[in-house]
Amino acid sequence: MIDNQSRKTAQTITLQVQLDITDRGWLVMRGEEESPYDLIVDLGLDESGCRNFVTIQVKKDLRTSSRPSPEKENEPVSVGGKNRNSYWYFDKDVTYLATVKNGEVIYYHKSDYQKLSPTELKRANQSIFPINENMFSYRREVSTIDRPSLEAFL
Repeated sequence: MIDNQSRKTAQTITLQVQLDITDRGWLVMRGEEESPYDLIVDLGLDESGCRNFVTIQVKKDLRTSSRPSPEKENEPVSVGGKNRNSYWYFDKDVTYLATVKNGEVIYYHKSDYQKLSPTELKRANQSIFPINENMFSYRREVSTIDRPSLEAFL
């Protein structure tokens, strides 16, 4: 049972982003609870043969920091308690911010979102998340040219 409406909203939006990325042909994994990102996407191997991962932070109301005002360094967790952790997603190397508007998933790359305010972010360039062009049908056509002839086995 989900007691908190905001947790339900966060889970629903994260699943919508995860579905969009899966539809684009990528493997998606969930991040740990306290990590600065919600999703990790495996984009396969790059030109040098290294595995390429990107991270995504999902937000209902877009912002570029973990707290609404990261400038507040002295916001205690409780009376006499430690200060709240607050950081910029750009500083944590989160590759994309994502949200869902009118049923469409919208992405912002870190080169575009950096440390913008929520108002500035609304005017920032949206990114196009890549599509896996290397997907193929389960039933791939095999050319007869690729098949060895019977004579090759004799």
